[in-house]
Amino acid sequence: MKKILYISLTGMTEPLGRSQVLEYIIGLSKENRFYLISFEREQDLENIDEIKELIKSYNIEWNYLVYSNKYGIVSTMWQIFLAVRLGAILIKENVIEIVHARSMIPATMGLILKKIYGVKLLFDIRGFAIDEKVDSGRLKENSLLYKTLKKLDNYLYGTSDHIVTLTYKAKDILIKQQNIYKGNITVIPTCVNKNLFKLMNEEDKKKCKLSLGYSMNDKIIIHTGTVSGWYDFESELKLVKYLMKKDENIQFLILNKNEKEYIKTLLNKYNINDRTKILSVPFVEVYKYLNISNFSLFFIYPTFSKQASAPTKFAENVVSHLPSITNKNVGDMEHYIEIYDIGVLVDLDDLKNTFEKVAENMYEIIQSKKFKKEKFDRLFKEHFDKNMAVKKYQNIYSLLWGNI
Repeated sequence: MKKILYISLTGMTEPLGRSQVLEYIIGLSKENRFYLISFEREQDLENIDEIKELIKSYNIEWNYLVYSNKYGIVSTMWQIFLAVRLGAILIKENVIEIVHARSMIPATMGLILKKIYGVKLLFDIRGFAIDEKVDSGRLKENSLLYKTLKKLDNYLYGTSDHIVTLTYKAKDILIKQQNIYKGNITVIPTCVNKNLFKLMNEEDKKKCKLSLGYSMNDKIIIHTGTVSGWYDFESELKLVKYLMKKDENIQFLILNKNEKEYIKTLLNKYNINDRTKILSVPFVEVYKYLNISNFSLFFIYPTFSKQASAPTKFAENVVSHLPSITNKNVGDMEHYIEIYDIGVLVDLDDLKNTFEKVAENMYEIIQSKKFKKEKFDRLFKEHFDKNMAVKKYQNIYSLLWGNI
């Protein structure tokens, strides 16, 4: 049985960690023994026992550290030290020979361990980390810190034994800009466990919809997760307001945990409070709300760094047979939506410049277009099935193991 040290900056008590780390590790733990180091947010520590209970019957040993960014780069350096120290103990005690690092900072930890102990390093990039900081305004391009971090990032690409990207666009960029051999890069987009995102029958959908105060004639447009940061939420609200004016049955549903007051402020600004619900629901119940919705709406700012992004919610929509209304120039979204015809693409520049024309076209699609369930199923099977992702990761481990 292979032994893997897995390092994640994302906490297992977060929905993202639960769906995009634990789900994979649980599947992979049938053939591997995992030593997991994660960074848990203070506000999520109340869920620690729940995760311990979840993993106790699997080949997973979980060690967690509490995440902090209070002192910026000093906090980051301290956390790198703590994780490397813990990782060193685990490697020596358990004779671990592969480190799976999820994102840049864990990959830096993995690089140090690789230099000291000669372990193989799998760099699982979750985006172009340094470019994301520039695009979000947290880092100035061409500053000394930017140049230093960029050199580290490029060094990580060049010294990792294998790289996983979320998108084919990111793979192409790494091949061209970093001269990485294509055989050392595997594309695995954010995937979903079909057992967690179940399809409901019509009767259960009806009961759920009515229990929330909707009528059977209502058409629900849903936004799941955060509305800030990379999301152009105000453009979403402008579009929703236009659609509501055209059709009195259109309702907006927002699933969000921590931004309720901010969302309410924006709803007041666009005067669509009375036909909008904001709910905070457990991760395991999200599938119900996707089942009763007619469209999922999310706009992401199309920056360079977003070429490496694969929104988790898109995969959740696909498995739920829920069409997505989203924008161009983000990861591989255009490829999936255009080839499989399971949603609607918007150019955000067009939306801003010729709003009425784009919005009217969107309204006509919402009113009349029928999306075929078999196309969702085909896309899910070919790209977003968690079992497919587990097989790809297992192949990478076997490849790295064979080179030890």
